Amino acid sequence: MRCRACNSRNTRVTSTFHKNAATTIRYCRCLDCKARYQTLERYVTPKPGFMFGVKRDNNQARGERISSSVLTEDNIREIRRLSAAKQTYVEIAKQFGIHKDTVYKIVNRKSWAHV
Repeated sequence: MRCRACNSRNTRVTSTFHKNAATTIRYCRCLDCKARYQTLERYVTPKPGFMFGVKRDNNQARGERISSSVLTEDNIREIRRLSAAKQTYVEIAKQFGIHKDTVYKIVNRKSWAHV
């Protein structure tokens, strides 16, 4: 992209704002003359990837269906039961060979919420 002030190609995009699925605003600056400007880009067809307001496909693998998963759904139920029985996160983590933060996320349903 060329600078509007000095016509140099030595420019950088400093930030990008997605107004909607078909419009992107980019804030740019020239490294030679220090000029700043913005561009407005409109797309006839939306760009592929994440789109605002569009829900993701819910058929993604979760839980045990992920090949790198260490825990099973039975383990998750046991972790929540042990936490309800006032066992500490550190003790539960050692028992299952996972990190204490992972136990926290499981107990508070930040991960494995579908179980």
